[in-house]
Amino acid sequence: MKKLLFCIFLLVIIVIFVNSEEKGRIGQSEVTKWKDDANGCFLLMFDDSWPSHVQVAVPELEKRQLTATFYINPAKGEYKKMKDFWEGEKAAWKKGVIYGNHTMTHDGIQGMEDAIWEIEECNKVIINTIPGKKNRLISWGKPGVKDWKISEEDTQKILKKNYLIERPPFRDHGIVYHLKNTDEILALADKAIKNNSMEYVIAHGVERYPEINWGYQDFWPWKLQSFIDVLDGLVLRREKNKLWITDHISYYKYVTERDKAKINIIDTSNKQIEIKILLDLDKDLYDMPLTIKTIVPDNWFKCMIFQNTNKQTVDKKDGKIIYNVFPETSTIKIIPIQ
Repeated sequence: MKKLLFCIFLLVIIVIFVNSEEKGRIGQSEVTKWKDDANGCFLLMFDDSWPSHVQVAVPELEKRQLTATFYINPAKGEYKKMKDFWEGEKAAWKKGVIYGNHTMTHDGIQGMEDAIWEIEECNKVIINTIPGKKNRLISWGKPGVKDWKISEEDTQKILKKNYLIERPPFRDHGIVYHLKNTDEILALADKAIKNNSMEYVIAHGVERYPEINWGYQDFWPWKLQSFIDVLDGLVLRREKNKLWITDHISYYKYVTERDKAKINIIDTSNKQIEIKILLDLDKDLYDMPLTIKTIVPDNWFKCMIFQNTNKQTVDKKDGKIIYNVFPETSTIKIIPIQ
């Protein structure tokens, strides 16, 4: 009998402890590793302003609501011939893709003066073409050229001055050059999902539709059927495995903000939770929404989140709510919806 009473007493203590611990965790919040609590991140990149980018790649991306970073060379002959599709009414950026800096000509760098013109003029084209802040983070992809007659230190000075962020290296990630078929490319996406990591590919030309007669095929053409199969495979993984497919700068901003963010719990009660995200970064440059995961009380099943004039409604799952907010000084208020 004594043993039974002791077991009951021990069980009561455990229940009280667990309930107390759970109550103490109400309001506990964290930034998810990837946007929308995805299981991995994947980047598509295209180099050299080839005509097939706007003829084939952008339309196929748009069909699937996918994005990519296109590294442009505004003084290159192919870009000039397709200029309206980069800068005009039919511009690719209006379809949801992002431009990166790949120098003006892709002809290499002969010295410091040449480097400043090649890099800064390309930046100006991007800034003057796409509405937004004058000072903004832009992805940088160094072209694969023989001549680069300035030091790495001088290169980095120009990049820093122009808010250019270096992308991951081409090594082992080039379509056609390294990755020969659909399975090898999608294996990288599966690797990102499995490891909760980021993976990427860098392409050049894309094989054109049969009805497009340009006169020559773009450099290192990605086979059309493989390109389409990869995009469809990415869409399936986006839906099934929550793969975040994004551009290089959005990825960079999210990771930088995520790693710097600190979340303060201001208030927790049965009526509301209030938190604040502290971020020691230039908010004019780092303006990417962060995905937050917050523990809420057991009797909260649907919540309203307020930040300034923005509000959103989310459902609880596994004791938590997941939502997107901007990393700024204003507080975030969460209340239950009865």
